[in-house]
Amino acid sequence: MQNKNLCYSTKKYLTLWSFGVNLRISFWVKNLQAFLFALFFCLPILSGAFLLSLEYEKIYIACNSIFAIFSIVVFLKIPKKMRFNFGFFVGILLFYWIGFSFFYSPYPFLMPFVSVGVALIYAGILGLTLWVENLFFRAIMLYFLGYVHPFYFDWFLPQSFFAYSIFGVDNFSFLCILLAGIVLANFTIKKFFFAGLLLVLAIFNTNFFTEYQIPFKISLSSTNIPQDARWDRDFIDSIIAQNFEKIYQAKKEKKEVIVLPETAFPMALNMQPYILEALKNLSKDIVIITGGMRLENHKSYNSTYIFTDNKVEIIDKVVLAPFGERIPLPDFLAKYFYKIFFGAQEGLESAQIPRDFILKNQKFRNAICYEGTSSLLYQGNPKYLIMISNNAWFFPSIEPYFQQILLKYRARKHGSIIFHSANFSNSMIIFPTLFSRIKQ
Repeated sequence: MQNKNLCYSTKKYLTLWSFGVNLRISFWVKNLQAFLFALFFCLPILSGAFLLSLEYEKIYIACNSIFAIFSIVVFLKIPKKMRFNFGFFVGILLFYWIGFSFFYSPYPFLMPFVSVGVALIYAGILGLTLWVENLFFRAIMLYFLGYVHPFYFDWFLPQSFFAYSIFGVDNFSFLCILLAGIVLANFTIKKFFFAGLLLVLAIFNTNFFTEYQIPFKISLSSTNIPQDARWDRDFIDSIIAQNFEKIYQAKKEKKEVIVLPETAFPMALNMQPYILEALKNLSKDIVIITGGMRLENHKSYNSTYIFTDNKVEIIDKVVLAPFGERIPLPDFLAKYFYKIFFGAQEGLESAQIPRDFILKNQKFRNAICYEGTSSLLYQGNPKYLIMISNNAWFFPSIEPYFQQILLKYRARKHGSIIFHSANFSNSMIIFPTLFSRIKQ
C-alpha cells in the first residue's frame, strides 16, 4: 500500500513537473515567435539604420521595396494570441533609444525602465489594433496607426516605412499597398496578378529622378560634441572656437551660407553680447544660421539664430520633444517631474506657429530637431526647410537614421527640400524625389 502511494506521489510530481516544463517552453517559444514577427515588421527601419549608416542608399531602396511590403503582410498575419508580445517587441526594437536621454539626467538608472515603459505603451496600442484577425479590419487599423501619437510622440508612421522605396508615400499609394497586402496574406497564384496590379498603381505617384538647382552655395556643418561635454563649462570656450573656425573655413571656401547644428552655442546666446556682435560682423560676408538657447522674462526657448547683413533674426522652436523638452502631463504632475529631472519649475517655452524667413530672396521654413519630423512644420508644403539637430542625446542608436527616414518621408510627401545640419550624425540635403542630383 505504501509503495502504491509512493508510486502515485512520484507520478503526480512528474506530471506537475512536466506540465511546468511545458509551460516554460511554451512561454519562451511564444515570445521567440512574437520577437521574430516584430523583427520582420521593423525591417524597413532597422535595415535602413544599417544600410544608411554605410551610405548604401540605393541598396536600401532596392531592399526596402521588398521589406516594406513584407512588413505589411506580417502585420496582417500576426496570430492574435501574440498581439501584446508583438507590440512590446516592436516598441523595444524601434524605440529602445528613447531611454538613452536619461543617461544625462540625475537618475541614469531609469534608462531601461523608460525603454520598457515605452515598449509597454506600444504593446497596448498594437495589442488593441490586432484584437481581431480579420484582414480588412487590421488594414484599416494600420492605416490609422499613423494618427495615434502617445504623449504627442509621432514617430510611429507606417507610411514612412516606404520613404526609401519605389512606392509612393501618399494616401492613395498606401491604400493600394494595404489592399495588395490583404491579397498577398491569402496568397494564391490566381490572386498574384491582382496584387501586382495594385502595387503597380502604388508606384504611379513616385517621382524617381530630378535635378535640383540650389539657390546658393551652402555649408551644412556636422559636429561631434558629446552630450556630457556640451553643457560643461570646461568645454564652452573650445566649442565656441570650433564654431568660429567652421565659419571662417566656409568663408574661405566662398560659401554664401553656413548652417550650424541645434544649440551649437550651448548657452542663452541672446545674453552673450560679445558673441552676438562677432557673429553679426561676420554675417556681412556670409549668412550664419545656428542653434542656441534664448532667455527672456525668466523663460527659456530653444531657438534658431539667423545672422545676415549685420542683423540677427531669432525663431523659437514650436514642437517640443515630449519628456525631453516638455512633460506632456497635467501641470501638477509636470511641475513635479520638471523639478526632479531639470531642477526647474517648468520646461522650455515654445512658439505658437511655425515661422518662415527670407534668405537670398527665397522663403525657408525653420525647424529644430524633433519638430522637423512633425506634420505641423509642413503645413502649406514649404519648398525649402532648414533644420538643425542635436542627436548626441541618443548616441549610439538607430535614432539618427530613423530621423533621416522620417525626413525623407516628409520631403517626398510635401515636396520639400530639407537642409539638415546635425551634431553626432551626418548633415545632408534631403530631396523630395527618390533619386536626386544637384545641378552644377
